[in-house]
Amino acid sequence: MKITISTASPDALARETLILGFFSDERPPKGYCGLVDWRLNGMISAEIAAGRISGSFQEKVACAFPGRIHVSRLLLFGMGALTELTDDRLYNTGFEIARMATGIGATDLALPIPAAGRGSLKLPGMTEALVTGIFDGYGQEPDRRAILSLEIPVKADQAFAVLQGLEQFRKHAGAAEIEPLEIETQALDGTDAPGYCDYSVEKLLGTPK
Repeated sequence: MKITISTASPDALARETLILGFFSDERPPKGYCGLVDWRLNGMISAEIAAGRISGSFQEKVACAFPGRIHVSRLLLFGMGALTELTDDRLYNTGFEIARMATGIGATDLALPIPAAGRGSLKLPGMTEALVTGIFDGYGQEPDRRAILSLEIPVKADQAFAVLQGLEQFRKHAGAAEIEPLEIETQALDGTDAPGYCDYSVEKLLGTPK
C-alpha cells in the first residue's frame, strides 16, 4: 500500500481514478471538488442544479473519461451535509470507497480529503479516519490492498497536518498490520505552481521512511 501526498492540481493528476467527496449543503462545490468542477466547465454544478445529484450520504456517481483532466475515471461520493461531518462519517466514507474501488478493480486512486480546511474537524483526525476506513474496507481483499496506490492532493500548507494524520493511522493500526506501507511526498515541477512545496517525510515528521 503506497500513499503519496502531493500538491498536484486537477490538471497535473495522472491517476486511473479520481474520487471526490461532495456535500449536500455546498452549492457550488468547494475545495478540490470545486477546482475540478471549474476545470470541467461546471459539469458537477450543472448536475446539482438540475437535481440529478444531491450529495446525500453515500450517493455514488461515475463519469468515465472526463474531458480536460488526465484521469480515466471520475467518481463522486456524496458526503451529506458539511455541518454534519464527523470522523465516523469519514471512516464510513473510506470504508465504502474501498468497497467501491474493489468492485471496479481500481488500485490507482487520487482522493483529496473531503472538506480539508473547512468545517470544525481537525485535518490530522480527518485524514486518520478516512485512511483507516479505506484500510479496513480492503480487509477482505488484502492482495488488492497490498498493491493499492493512493495519492492525496493537498494545499502546501496542509501537507504537515495530513502527514500527522497518516502517522497517527500508522501508530493506531499497528506496524505489523499495515506493512508494507509507503508514505511519500511529491512536489510539483516548477516553484511557480500554486501550492508548490518540497516537503519530505523526514523534514515534517523527523522519522525515516
